[in-house]
Amino acid sequence: MVSSRRRVCLYFGSFNPLHRAHLHLAQFALDSLPCDEVWLVLSPLNPLKDRATQLPFAWRADYIRRAIQGEPRLRLITLEELLPLPHYTVRSIRALRLLYPEYDFSLLIGSDNLRLIDRWYDYQRLLRIIPLHVYPRPGYPLENIDPAALPEAMLHLHPEAPQMDLAATELREASLSGEDRSAETAVPELWEELRAQLLSLQS
Repeated sequence: MVSSRRRVCLYFGSFNPLHRAHLHLAQFALDSLPCDEVWLVLSPLNPLKDRATQLPFAWRADYIRRAIQGEPRLRLITLEELLPLPHYTVRSIRALRLLYPEYDFSLLIGSDNLRLIDRWYDYQRLLRIIPLHVYPRPGYPLENIDPAALPEAMLHLHPEAPQMDLAATELREASLSGEDRSAETAVPELWEELRAQLLSLQS
């Protein structure tokens, strides 16, 4: 009997801002992973990142909506804005499961983050409750991952996934320096608005 449950791959991030590499990876997940939808779960503040460099949450959310309009299989999730601090992935997944019990969830994660998974809050529980689809990141080859070191995890390694060698940090720095890298963003027409938002953070 074929299950009618929708399969959703969760892609967490601060998306500060969302860029082309993020979209390419989301498209890879839609095309190649066992999922019907990819949900971009926008984090107000990554506990491991600097608050001073974070673009406003509402601005990032609107930016993502602009970027994914026309692709019904991509969905923006702003749930973490409503959850109590601090925001931890395992807590957000629990909330999503309560809100959407009819969905089956998996998690898209980079090999760099998997390397640091033991720094995540309640990571052992996280590994037990949700399958992980791991894509390669520069400097963190999948060949170095030993699944036996994480016996409780439901790991799926995807060496064929596009390597995301573009960082949002680079685009923020380029924008502030006057270098035009708008083509690498998710919404090139908002390049000047992005610059204005970044300048406001410095004031």
